[in-house]
Amino acid sequence: MKSKIVLAVTALLLVFAAAASAQSLAELAKREKERRAKLKTEGKTITDVEAAKFRGGALTTGTPATAPPDETTGPKPAGAEEADPAAPEQPATDEPVDFQGRPESFWRQTFADMQAKVTKFENSTDVLILKLNDLQNRFYQEADGFKQQRIQQEIQKTLFEQEVNKKELEQARQQLQELETEARKSGALPGWLRTKSP
Repeated sequence: MKSKIVLAVTALLLVFAAAASAQSLAELAKREKERRAKLKTEGKTITDVEAAKFRGGALTTGTPATAPPDETTGPKPAGAEEADPAAPEQPATDEPVDFQGRPESFWRQTFADMQAKVTKFENSTDVLILKLNDLQNRFYQEADGFKQQRIQQEIQKTLFEQEVNKKELEQARQQLQELETEARKSGALPGWLRTKSP
């Protein structure tokens, strides 16, 4: 009889514990869903083209801390004016700038980087063609079936790499065209988009 009572009490305790844990799991799931929804509304995706606009600029990860007023310096002399924080910064050199204040060096560097990216994918295309030709020659020269099977797998892998590289090359060329269009719209001179010959 006592064992039946103990079993009944134990069963009741397990039921209450399960109900309490189910309730807390539901609350946790609800909080996590709210947190993820909040992240989606706050986040912003930055593309390569947008990132190119800010290349070479100062990197800040938060609001700059303002220095407390220095009481030891005393009052400012008459005629001394503070710099207007809303006024655009003047470039440190006499380098020409576009309508948005980006200098010639920014456009030269950005355009050179994009051209290097296109060239890298074009070179990869040539390398993959040579690799595929070599693998096909080895396949036809090989008499062992197992070795032919391994070479065939390498051929399939190389064909896949060619497709991926082709898409990346098209994307890089598109980005280069978009950069040229953006440069024209912002008033960059055509000579700024030419890389200097070594």
